Amino acid sequence: MNRLLFFVLVCLSTQSWSQILDDSTELVYGPTTSRYMFERDLRHSDTLYHHIDTAIHNLERFEFKDKTETIYQDLGNNGTAMRPIYYAESSTIGRTTGFESYTPYVKQVNDFKYYDTKSPFMELNVAFGGKGRNVVDFSFSRNINAQWNIGFDVHKISAFKLIGSSSLRETQISGTGVDLYTFHSSKNSKYHLMFHAYKFEHKATESGGIFVEDDAEERDFFQYQDSDVFLRTAASYDTRTRLHLYQEYSVAEFFEVYAVASRINIENRFEDTQLTTVDAQGTPYYYDDFLIRTDSTLDASLFNEWRVEAGLKGRVGKRIFYSGYVKRRDIDFNYRYLDTFGHTAENYLGGDIKLYVTKSNALSGKIEVMDGGQYYFSGRYENNFLRAQYTSRKYLPSYMSERYFGNHNEWSNSFEDILSNTISGSLFHAFSFVRLEPEVKISTIDNYVYFGEDKLPAQNSAVALVNNYSLRSDFFLGKHFKLENKVIFNNVAGDGADAIRTPDWNYMGKWYYDNIIFNNYMEMQLGVNLRWQSAYFANAYDPVTQQFYVQNEFEASSFWTADLFFVMKAQKLSLWAKFKYLNQKKEDGYFETPYYPATRKMIDLGLRWHFYD
Repeated sequence: MNRLLFFVLVCLSTQSWSQILDDSTELVYGPTTSRYMFERDLRHSDTLYHHIDTAIHNLERFEFKDKTETIYQDLGNNGTAMRPIYYAESSTIGRTTGFESYTPYVKQVNDFKYYDTKSPFMELNVAFGGKGRNVVDFSFSRNINAQWNIGFDVHKISAFKLIGSSSLRETQISGTGVDLYTFHSSKNSKYHLMFHAYKFEHKATESGGIFVEDDAEERDFFQYQDSDVFLRTAASYDTRTRLHLYQEYSVAEFFEVYAVASRINIENRFEDTQLTTVDAQGTPYYYDDFLIRTDSTLDASLFNEWRVEAGLKGRVGKRIFYSGYVKRRDIDFNYRYLDTFGHTAENYLGGDIKLYVTKSNALSGKIEVMDGGQYYFSGRYENNFLRAQYTSRKYLPSYMSERYFGNHNEWSNSFEDILSNTISGSLFHAFSFVRLEPEVKISTIDNYVYFGEDKLPAQNSAVALVNNYSLRSDFFLGKHFKLENKVIFNNVAGDGADAIRTPDWNYMGKWYYDNIIFNNYMEMQLGVNLRWQSAYFANAYDPVTQQFYVQNEFEASSFWTADLFFVMKAQKLSLWAKFKYLNQKKEDGYFETPYYPATRKMIDLGLRWHFYD
């Protein structure tokens, strides 16, 4: 972390010196002269650029699970294993590794910004969180010429242990993501190329959760650093690399061809270098079994994929967009002690269409089918006040759920394809003092694959019906006071309901005052982020297989949190401060995951700095 900050400061000092040299010249570069595009924009023949986001709204939310609309449970610290609390459909109908607990921290293809900058552009985001919960994001981009841009991004995340630490600064999380990218367009704008190379390395020291006696009092669950934990020498590793190339060429105004090629490598490891097999009474200590060795555990898996896609697309006038493609995935997946999957080839055929019936009414659809009979289909309608969508997918279980062999577990399954159908809709309307958006999402899931109380994968042949209702209500009190609220009610019914555990209620709020002060020089926000969740039997976590599993012994009690924050921006520099979990009482706390106390009361600080010349 210190080396990264030193490198960033050197870059910034060089940039500042160039600005001093230009002090006599009016600076003409800014957020509107540095712009970017996503690959998905080009894929949909949309060549409109996005401008740099300089807003301060939610800038204090630096932890991943606070940034996203999806509600996650984690192990109480930034950078730890996590999963969505509510049912989330698979984004892939083919094979996946099944090791997804650290996937949310991975930068995806559609997250990459490809820039067109009139001057060198740099962005620095730094968060100094309490207990070493630090995050650094540094981006640099510049044009070589009018048609060619290059850049790189560096992401660093770290955190000290919150429970069971032998010192105040004992590292639990250490993660790094680095990428290099380029964007090229021909002079006549008929040809576009996007390429990136990405490397992700993440290490999490595993504790196995806190150890408490059967007759423990409530305060015994919240000793944090002084807590006894099950594991002291265990760690999980997630390492990924990706090379990705997208190209397209416009043959005519309504006819374009494109091609995509990707090389993906995923290595996942769990290691414990000093196993403790039994406790003082001779009872098996944490691990259920020892299948390979009793002195240490060195489990690993390796996933390699080549993915190629080619297709045609285009816009017919301003009303219709269409695309069609063929895709192939060549996959090799193996465990350190088991080589049974060998090579897998998957062939796809797909396409999508979007029709603007009027300027404000649009119909769209997408379909993808695989040679094994798996498929994805969605249809969507939207206008100025309504969105409605139907989605159906049939997809393969993950490699990991079907077969596994490690030092502490083994299984071999032959699961059926998973089938899900979802219908969703939302209304939205803004009145003079409030904006309302009710939403409903109803899903049926057949052959759902999950991990049971025995920590082994199982398939539920019964149907589960997931009903999710939410209401977003944003109130505007005068010009400067805003109350943003979202309430979620979720219910799981049907014979397969026991496999999907969710809280009935969730509330998220942001109440704040914002204004521009000091003769329109400084923008500021002062407010509080609120969260409340009802009690439920949350999924527990097994670090050996990196899977969350169903349990019936530990009920995660209802909790509410309040985070006080202040954010300000003056020209290119934004600063923020946050008092996290302000309402925590002494020897009190809450759990999102059984036996992993959530983050305690602490102070976080951060900044964002943009440089355009």
